[in-house]
Amino acid sequence: MMHHSMETFIAELKNIIKGEVLSDEQSLNHYSKDGSIFQMRPWAVIMPASKEDIINLVKWTAKKKNEVKDPVFKKRFSITCRGKATDQAGGPINEGIIVRFPKYLDKILEIGPDFVKVEPGVIWGDLNKKLESEQGRFIPCYPASANFASLGGGVANNCAGEKSVKYGPIREYVLSLKMILADEREVEFKNFNPEEIEKKQAQIDLEGEIYRRISDLLIGNHNLIQNSRLNVNKMSSGYWLYDVLKENGALDLTRLITGSQGTLGIITEITLKTISKPKNTALLLAAFEDLIKAGQAVPRILKLEPSAFEMVDRFLIEMTQREKPEMVATLMKGRVQAPALVLLIEFDGDDENALKIKIEEAKKIISDLTSDFREAHEKPIQNELWKVRRAAAIVAESAKGARKALPFIEDSIVHPERLSEYLTKLYEIFKKYDVQFSVWGHAGNGNIHVQPFLDLSDPADVEKLVGITKEVYNTVIELKGSLSGEHSDGLMRTPFLKQSFGEPLYKLFEEVKKIFDLDNIFNPYKKVGIDWEFSKKHLRQEYEIEITGST
Repeated sequence: MMHHSMETFIAELKNIIKGEVLSDEQSLNHYSKDGSIFQMRPWAVIMPASKEDIINLVKWTAKKKNEVKDPVFKKRFSITCRGKATDQAGGPINEGIIVRFPKYLDKILEIGPDFVKVEPGVIWGDLNKKLESEQGRFIPCYPASANFASLGGGVANNCAGEKSVKYGPIREYVLSLKMILADEREVEFKNFNPEEIEKKQAQIDLEGEIYRRISDLLIGNHNLIQNSRLNVNKMSSGYWLYDVLKENGALDLTRLITGSQGTLGIITEITLKTISKPKNTALLLAAFEDLIKAGQAVPRILKLEPSAFEMVDRFLIEMTQREKPEMVATLMKGRVQAPALVLLIEFDGDDENALKIKIEEAKKIISDLTSDFREAHEKPIQNELWKVRRAAAIVAESAKGARKALPFIEDSIVHPERLSEYLTKLYEIFKKYDVQFSVWGHAGNGNIHVQPFLDLSDPADVEKLVGITKEVYNTVIELKGSLSGEHSDGLMRTPFLKQSFGEPLYKLFEEVKKIFDLDNIFNPYKKVGIDWEFSKKHLRQEYEIEITGST
């Protein structure tokens, strides 16, 4: 029965969609995975040719969801948008219909003097190269996977990347968003003043209802929302309810939609602020023999406003030495053993002299913690030193053997003051479970990418994965951190949001989802509505990913 009707549905889709509709085995398998440890099989993949395709798809999906009686079947009428699927938490996978963005809707629509307007399929690297060569400008919150990650995915996850320690996450750069809502209308969201908001609230459509109900929710729960604010400087966990409603009564829903992981509607156009790219950078590499001292160095350096502030630990350096020795040659010159932790501290600006002074200051304020420094003012030498950090993901992913570096606790963030506490606790947990792991990430934000080596086909390792997840998440919550700094929740962290934010705030998340998407059409199972048992059922049996970013 089910199979037969699936064929009917595919035929109906082909009838209303001008782009491609794929439902062959190979496509469904390919689109059932992303960069995460999960797998969920869709029943159709759509490459939209235009906005009309997406509007028709939303209309059709909503209609079918209401007509179909079988509850199992009903659930499968949903739409999940997918960029390049570099996502590590299961954000762009689902059991319904996948809409793939790059290839279609991937135009740079307009480059203004201090803004850019793009479709969601545009690739970060392409956009920044163009901005830099034409204007000497850039958008600084690009992710590490910039060469193949899309902007739509970046907005969906509130991506941040290594420059965010100085420049903030993408939420701070979104000027306006166009989005197709559950009633098939495309609307524009931006910072509207109180008069404009009143006009919106008077509309008798879904947009009007969103403005009425979100205003009520934010005003009615003002204290709860303010008091729940975690002490971290970037976060892509849960729904962002802070500074959406301004003091003067203005309302900017792009702040809420950024980071909402495709659960509130389908973004079709993004306008972002661009900034002037500083002409010079200077880099200081500081090596530490002791984690605690490295942790203590972080808050001191932050006062100097570094433009990037990264870290790599001994395990990763040693692994790089085995797998790709050329990437750590400069770092290891004259050393017998890898340092416990390396901090890479970058400053940017137009004035080279000012940067030299900053490097000297940085050395001075942590000279009681280490005297092991390498500095670089010329680009080629900086690139040599950066290699150790750039190699992190590649080396972790290319390790030989059945055990793979798995992303499941890979994005927690704590206040930088608590970084050494967090690291110490992490090392204890891994010792207890006896697993090999690598630690790198954004030290300046207290945002750590940790990937333990485990084999998903081994039940004992899966048990370890479950145990480590709970212990690490409990530690982050105790330290008042967030489970995700920049990768968002997906199937991995959604089950823990109630514990992370507390029941009252989580209830507001459920409310937000209902206000925008009552029938649960957009990317279900993300942000609200699932427990860990649900996610565990969708764990992969193996973890092979294509590093080239071909997905």
